[in-house]
Amino acid sequence: MSSVSGPLTVVVPMPPSYRGGTEEYAYQVARHCAASRPVRILTTSVRWDPGASGLSVGAAEVTRLNAREMLDRPVLRGRAAWRTLREAVEGSSVVQLHMPFPSVERRVTAWAKARGIPSVLTYHMDAQFGERPEALFPRTVASLYKGWSALPALRAASAVVSNSLGYARASPVLSRFLGKVRVIYQGIDLDRLTARDPASASAVPARTPGRARVLFVGRIVPYKGLTYLIDAVGSLVRAGSEVELLIGGKGPQLEELRQQVAARGLGGSVRFLGFVPDAALGPLYESADVVACPSVSLLESTPISLQEAMTFGTPVVGTTLAGTEETIPNDGRRGRLVAPKDVTALAAALQELLAAGRPGGATPGRTWADTAREYLKLFDELERSGGRASP
Repeated sequence: MSSVSGPLTVVVPMPPSYRGGTEEYAYQVARHCAASRPVRILTTSVRWDPGASGLSVGAAEVTRLNAREMLDRPVLRGRAAWRTLREAVEGSSVVQLHMPFPSVERRVTAWAKARGIPSVLTYHMDAQFGERPEALFPRTVASLYKGWSALPALRAASAVVSNSLGYARASPVLSRFLGKVRVIYQGIDLDRLTARDPASASAVPARTPGRARVLFVGRIVPYKGLTYLIDAVGSLVRAGSEVELLIGGKGPQLEELRQQVAARGLGGSVRFLGFVPDAALGPLYESADVVACPSVSLLESTPISLQEAMTFGTPVVGTTLAGTEETIPNDGRRGRLVAPKDVTALAAALQELLAAGRPGGATPGRTWADTAREYLKLFDELERSGGRASP
């Protein structure tokens, strides 16, 4: 617990009604920190849905700033929004900002540094922009963003948090600031995973006797590697394996994946579940024989679905990206890691774990409360030392 009574200001790009990986991380940590000290959250109005079942913030105070969306990123609009943000930062004892958050991250760290206020950047990913980041305009924006906003923010910050040291070393941006990096592993929400709601039972399809089940749960976006997962399952089906793939979640790549399934003739083996309610997550993980998330780029450090699945004793398949290698086992029992985009290796890993069966016993999960305690320790250290983090 921090001995400093001033508020912690947390800056998050999207509001708690939006259920992405960054938002899950940000609001879970803020909620647990708010049990120990005052927390004020500054976020935006982008994708705000007052009717949605949002992430809990506990005792934290939330302020939504007027913003618009550009290339899938929020951009603040109007002097009032910037003034509110600056006043919150300058009235803080310590600031935590989740990046990428173009322009905001650069200004927040500059304001905090000018006032002698410690700032912590939680670095989630190397930023890309738009649904087709490989196109010329998004690539140009990403290059400009790095020099204009990301690098100045990282220089000005007191400390930078990464989900893994491997990711920090592999990132062409974050690797420049390893002296500032603190590794704080992400957690899971055991309460959410163990909740049982009969109304959500219909979200878990019944098993077909004799048919193995592979599961993906997450946002339907290209960097999750779902095109390769579909092809890997397809190769198992064509080889005579009785296996089905369930894909839970929503996102911009959904229609493309539906077309891929139809083109491969896999309509009887691949099912799209849509959004999975919280109360169905645990039963869904329990119903699966393998949970897979074959991520293909540094837009992801460690898929949280793999960590959640292991708490139910369900084996997992991921890829050899730096963050995943550091946090997911590759023992052939609890998990297996393969090279990104390697359909043959992915299919072999799925087949291996399906043949081995459940490893017997769950892997104890690190909780968000564990993660928040490490953040509180870092905040306290920075506040006591005037913003200087120990190596």
